[in-house]
Amino acid sequence: MKLFVYILTFLFSFFAKSVEINDDIVLAFKQNKASEVSKYFDEKVNTKIIHQEDVLSKSQAEANLKYFFEKHSVKNFVNIKTNTVNTTLYYLTGSLETNNGKFKVTLMLRRNLIAQLRIEQEND
Repeated sequence: MKLFVYILTFLFSFFAKSVEINDDIVLAFKQNKASEVSKYFDEKVNTKIIHQEDVLSKSQAEANLKYFFEKHSVKNFVNIKTNTVNTTLYYLTGSLETNNGKFKVTLMLRRNLIAQLRIEQEND
C-alpha cells in the first residue's frame, strides 16, 4: 500500500510541475515577453517562426522570438492542447492572436525545457 502511495505522489508531482510550467509559458506569450519564454529554452532549440526554420542556440532563439514579438504585438494567447508522449516529452499547442493575424504555436518540451518552437500562420 505504501508503494502505491509513493508512486501516486511521484506521478502527481510530475504532472503538477508540467501544468505550472505550461501556465508560465502561456503567461509569457500573453505578455509579449521573449525573455520569460526563453527561460524554458533548451541549449539548442529547433525553431520555425513563420517561414524561417533553423536550429538555434538559446540566445539566438530568444532574439528571434523577441523580433517576432516586436513585429506582431500579441493580443491573446490560448493554450489549446497539451499532449503527453512519455514522462519526459510533451507538446503544448496554442493559438496566438496578434495585431497582424493569427498564428498556431507548437512547443515540444523535453525534460521541461523547450526543444522545439514553431509559430506558423493559422489558416482561417
